[in-house]
Amino acid sequence: MKVTEVVRLSVDIVQAYYRNDLSLFFEYLDEAVLWYGPAEGQFLSGRQAILETWAKEVHTLSFTMGNTRVDHAVTGPSSCEVMLSFPITTHYISGESILMDQIIHITWRERKIEGSSEKQPRMLVIHISDLYQKHESDTIYPVHFNQIYKGFLPITEIGRQIYFPGVDRADYYVLSNSVQWIENSPTSRHAILHMGNESIEVAATVHAIEEEYPGLFLRCHSCYLVNPMHVTRVKRFNVLLADGTDLPIPEKKYTAFKKEMKEYWAKSHASRKSAVTQQHEE
Repeated sequence: MKVTEVVRLSVDIVQAYYRNDLSLFFEYLDEAVLWYGPAEGQFLSGRQAILETWAKEVHTLSFTMGNTRVDHAVTGPSSCEVMLSFPITTHYISGESILMDQIIHITWRERKIEGSSEKQPRMLVIHISDLYQKHESDTIYPVHFNQIYKGFLPITEIGRQIYFPGVDRADYYVLSNSVQWIENSPTSRHAILHMGNESIEVAATVHAIEEEYPGLFLRCHSCYLVNPMHVTRVKRFNVLLADGTDLPIPEKKYTAFKKEMKEYWAKSHASRKSAVTQQHEE
């Protein structure tokens, strides 16, 4: 099994799941799958038992995933272990939202599938290891979760998902809007992503990131990229970000960078105006 393909498939399944699209989740379940839910006593054995249980579950929840980190991924000739961690916000129809950190551990096995001559990856064990007190009325989804946890701030970041290999040997699937600015590491062989209270050193240079994700970040300096959505002001030879970061702009780069920011702000204003108009028309 190719570990990069299995990791990407694991991330895709989890993200689709939390968009309430269960098709990939059901498709890759092994017939003998074991599912361990995040609450005490949540255990199901076999694909059919999972399908029957989910078919009975009715909920009005929606979810927002934050940045996904691949904490562990190791593969053998016919198996693979993948561990993902991420913040997840559960949104309730009442308007309340609750944030929790979650860890999902998936054991993959290659199986011969009826009607196919080739082996296919299937999830043999799914373990959601965050433990919270289970409400007696909940089966799969924590419908009564907000009776147990109060006062958690939700994850609201959105944006395009971008991938970075971390120097800590973890892989990161980051929401582009959560990245405020990027700088070269002291060795210039890596880059450091700054995301609020969290910074991650990744195995890529500022130049490589700029080429890989054109349009997402603007180059204000040979050592820095900024996310234009976090820029609050461009002043002579400096750019100010919403978190208070003040980055330099070389004199030769200033005019070009200021023009790029004006174009971005004009485009953003037009998009917001169009969205408001559309809402009124609806």
